[in-house]
Amino acid sequence: MGKKEISQSNNDVEGDLAGNDINKQTYNIGRASIGGKSQLEKLYERLEKERENSTVFSEIVDELLHFKNNADETEFIGLEKKLENGNRTSYLNFAEKSKEKFAKKLLRNEHSETAQHIYAFLLAKVYSSFEFDVAPRIKENHPEIFINELVKQFIINPLEEILGENLLRIYDDEINGMIYFLTGNCHIKWD
Repeated sequence: MGKKEISQSNNDVEGDLAGNDINKQTYNIGRASIGGKSQLEKLYERLEKERENSTVFSEIVDELLHFKNNADETEFIGLEKKLENGNRTSYLNFAEKSKEKFAKKLLRNEHSETAQHIYAFLLAKVYSSFEFDVAPRIKENHPEIFINELVKQFIINPLEEILGENLLRIYDDEINGMIYFLTGNCHIKWD
């Protein structure tokens, strides 16, 4: 039996084309919905209602208070020393400015219970992602540029994605500010 020749030309293809199966994984970070809306979308709705009704809240919710407090009760060293311990002093200026910008925004929204829940939700995401995806690579002594890429891949980009409508106007530098806010309060360690 002779060899069959197959030829194709002038084909227009939209999407993927393969000679076999294409397997793509989809990650829906923070978009898992319960009743059609994600946890963050529900909090955004509450935030809008609070703003409409001028609701003022005078306590700090426990989840946020946890991240605002120093996690290391034995000693307190400043952000500079923590970055120095992790060989990241070249980021000190950016770290201080972004941490301060985030802390000011957090303070401005402190009278909204819903905003506090949103910030606690985001800080928990930053903390967890750092601990599971970045810290182990730091301990393995990976290069700084690799660690920065992990921060972007596992913290910055996913948070930008889950912010959706972004009613609190949290931007890239403030997400970094969250990282350094948590560093300053001993939740995140760079060494």
